[in-house]
Amino acid sequence: MKTSLTIALLVFSQFVQSNLLAEDNLDKYIALDGSPELQRFGDSWFKITIPFFVKSHPEVDELQGRKPTVEEFFNPEFIDKLKIKLTVCFTNELKRKYGKGDRSDILFNDYYSSEFEVLILKVDRSTKEASFLLPSIIAERDQYSGSTPKLVGYAVEFSRNGKSLNVSDSVSFQKYKTEEILDKFKEECDKKAPQNEGLLIPAHLIDPSFLRTLGPVHWNQ
Repeated sequence: MKTSLTIALLVFSQFVQSNLLAEDNLDKYIALDGSPELQRFGDSWFKITIPFFVKSHPEVDELQGRKPTVEEFFNPEFIDKLKIKLTVCFTNELKRKYGKGDRSDILFNDYYSSEFEVLILKVDRSTKEASFLLPSIIAERDQYSGSTPKLVGYAVEFSRNGKSLNVSDSVSFQKYKTEEILDKFKEECDKKAPQNEGLLIPAHLIDPSFLRTLGPVHWNQ
């Protein structure tokens, strides 16, 4: 009995420490410089832009003050292999009207996700813009409300070498602020966005000028 209790307390302690560490690292390396914005881009696309800036290189902390070896050496003024992922959510008005449902019912939400990798990015605290494109014909087909659809919610993720770089206000859903609801929304994003794979795309695949604040990217995506 005592052994089981000790193990339970150990697991709980590790969980708490993990959460505290995540909070300590919040916005430490990367931070949003505003909310993702949706605008029309020509006649065929809607553009969603993530404004952000890079504050510091995570590997500086990983060295914990020691001098790096030749194999570990890097330039702290540049960060590499930064993955940027965006998931967006809209209300499918066509489906909602057919089902005679309420706009707040998540049954009528559509989710789209896309990701790309920046190979080299300067750490200079200037605002960068990661942009994605969604075909406007989808909004027309599913009757997303308005000439420029309103985002019901979004989730922004940054990662490097398989490790998340946590940022504040990275998940938004309607007017909800509670962590429980936002976590549930993120679960829905991860579960349902793959159903619409390939519809939301990195904007530079259509127009390379979208890379003007970023740098070289991994094109084989």
